[in-house]
Amino acid sequence: MWLIVKQKKHGFTLIELLVVIAIIAILIALLLPAVQQAREAARRSTCKNNMKQLGLALHNYHDTHRTFPPGTISTRPGFSYSGNWCASSAMDSRASWTVQVLPFLEDSNLYNKLNFEALFTTTSNLPGVTENESVFRQSNKKYQCPSDPNSGSGVNNLNYLGVQGGGASIVAPSCSTVSGQRVFYVNGLLFHNSNIRMRDVTDGTTNTFLVGETKYALTHTGRSDGVHIGWASGGRLGSSGAPNVLAGAQLPINSVAGHGGDHDTINQQSRLFGSFHVGGCHFTLGDGSVRFISQNIDLNTYFDLAQRADGRVIGEF
Repeated sequence: MWLIVKQKKHGFTLIELLVVIAIIAILIALLLPAVQQAREAARRSTCKNNMKQLGLALHNYHDTHRTFPPGTISTRPGFSYSGNWCASSAMDSRASWTVQVLPFLEDSNLYNKLNFEALFTTTSNLPGVTENESVFRQSNKKYQCPSDPNSGSGVNNLNYLGVQGGGASIVAPSCSTVSGQRVFYVNGLLFHNSNIRMRDVTDGTTNTFLVGETKYALTHTGRSDGVHIGWASGGRLGSSGAPNVLAGAQLPINSVAGHGGDHDTINQQSRLFGSFHVGGCHFTLGDGSVRFISQNIDLNTYFDLAQRADGRVIGEF
């Protein structure tokens, strides 16, 4: 007669289970920052590449038209940079640099939908003609940095602003509106009604900012009323005018708390640059190269880099 002995099957004890869970939690805690860093590195690389493509588009525009595009355009007979020109009576807003370079970004189909002889949208509460307003509402990932949580396929946010110049103070013919909170520099490469050629950049294209990264462009979630700008905004003159798709180097990089998605930045967005990357932001230079500029850069050097012809020699930065 055979004696059948049944063996008991042992599972995990509670202590063993807790140890396994603890080990898994430690591994996740160790790996998660590395995964997040890898993802941010990829987003940052995409952001840098976007700015490189914008630099190439602006250079191709220059090759075709023998000038960089106007940063923003508005119409008025006899316009000149005299007096407080940016706060004078409002004028019709026309196409900004961000839409003028569309054919050089392989976006001719979108470009052809626009009416360049008619009013462009400046802010969402001041719409242009129907076809221009329709383009304003569209998302365009070529103007979005994926590190910005405000970016996405359903929004029209803008992370790259033309550099209109800079300096610690506003010196004529530059001017400002809203008690100096919205600035219009004219000593950079892209500014209101600008017509800058390569030969005008006497400080050298390797030493002059062309496009800067921003996290301060006002989005539809920044204000309770939803008023915002977009990548296809035009500039606006008048007592409450703002350059919208342009900014100047007046305040240090990343020096204003928050961003355009969590508070009203309409009075700050034209005075500084910034990003969601740690420690600074990207700039496209006049030669088309892209550099990451530290938020701790010497301010005088920073101001000089934003100006095309201040005559000051800049070393390594």
